[in-house]
Order: sequence, then C-alpha cells, then structure tokens
Amino acid sequence: MLSQVIQNALPGIVVANFAIVCGVSILVLGLIGRRTMHEVPSGIQNVAEYFLDWFVKQSRGIDPGVVELVTPFIATLFVIIFVSNLMVIVPFPLLSIPPTAFFSVTLALALTAVVGSWVLNGIHRGVLQAALHLVWPNPIQLVAEVSDVASLSLRLFGNIAGEFLVGLLVLKSAPYGIPIVIHGLGLIPAFIQPLVFTLLTTSFLANAMRHEEKRNRTTEQGKRRFHLSLGRRVRRNLRVSELVTGGEPQ
Repeated sequence: MLSQVIQNALPGIVVANFAIVCGVSILVLGLIGRRTMHEVPSGIQNVAEYFLDWFVKQSRGIDPGVVELVTPFIATLFVIIFVSNLMVIVPFPLLSIPPTAFFSVTLALALTAVVGSWVLNGIHRGVLQAALHLVWPNPIQLVAEVSDVASLSLRLFGNIAGEFLVGLLVLKSAPYGIPIVIHGLGLIPAFIQPLVFTLLTTSFLANAMRHEEKRNRTTEQGKRRFHLSLGRRVRRNLRVSELVTGGEPQ
C-alpha cells in the first residue's frame, strides 16, 4: 500500500498528475493537429480520423447543427479521462497514481459534463429555453440532473479506484510478473470507462437539446388523441340516437 508520506501528500499529487494529464493531452492533440494532412490517410492520421469521425457521428445524432459545438466537448472529456486512466501503467511511483481513482476528480469531471451540457444547450437554444428544460415538463427535473452527476462520478470512480487498489495489493504481495497481467487487463476498463462516460454525456446533451422537439411532439400526439376521442364520442352518440329514434331522422 501507499506509504504514510505519500498518503499525506496525495491531494497535491493528484492535482499535479491531473495537470500533467491535461498538459500531455493538449500537447499530443496539438502535435497531431499540426501534422500535414494527406488525402489518403495512413498511420496516426488514419487513427485520429477514425476516432474523430466517431465523435462527429455522436454529435450528428443529437442534431446536425451542433456538430461543431458538441464534438470538441465530448472528445476532450474522452481524451482526458482515457489518459488519466492510463497513468496507472506509468512505471514511476508517484506518476502511476491515476487522478480518476479519486472521487474529487471524477466528481469534477461529472460536474463539467452536466454543467457543460447546460452551457452548450444555452448556446444552441438560448438561455431561457435551456433554463426551461430544468423545470419543464417535470418541476423536479433538476433532481435528475443531480443524479446524473452522482451516476457519472461514482461509476468512473468505482471502476478505476477498484483497479488501482487491486494493483497495489497485488504489487505488495507479488511484485513480479502478476502486476503486469493486472495492468494489461486494466487497459480494458481504462478504455471502456471514458467511452461510457462520453456516451452518457452525449445522451444528456441529446435530452436537453431535443427538449423542445419532444414537447412539440407530445403536444401533437395529445391533439391527435383528443381528435380521435372526439370522433369516437360523436359516432357513439349518433349510434345511440339511431337506436332511440329507430333510425328515423328527427
């Protein structure tokens, strides 16, 4: 397990590691963006375009008009969380502490996702419509937003912290061989968790940005049901009238 000195310095180490993650992410993405793009992609360009295309598809699924607004947001969240998770395989004692293994970091990321969804919704649909989404049609919609923060933060924290603690315990009991296997298996949740986090954030954005569309659709469905009900009522009254009068006109 971690020594007492490291445990006392953990808040500073986590902040420093998260700053390193953000710096590395910006540096790597900047270098990729500065590369000369070829008409027929290959190598790093091919991989970068594949992932970018996936984020664009997720944004286009919300609304084709918000691709440029949403894609950088969800792509940045994915990259930062993914690189944070990979810190656990860094072969240096202090750098191998992943920021996402601590609830304060995952809570901050979840708040960024949810509050960022409000901001993007306000930019796309206006501040008034974005605020209306929080109280209409259900006045306690804000409670659901709070539960979204808890869900995102706890899911990410539980998976990465669990992997980190298992790695520490295995490293203490069997320092050779087995930790490599644990780290190899840990690459799976290291990729899956940012993917799930990004998909859920995209779902929150879709729910907010399609709010007006859903409300209009609900109104139209209500009008249609009313007209159908009114038509059935009129036909029923006509049948009753025919039975009473014997089918003769009044």
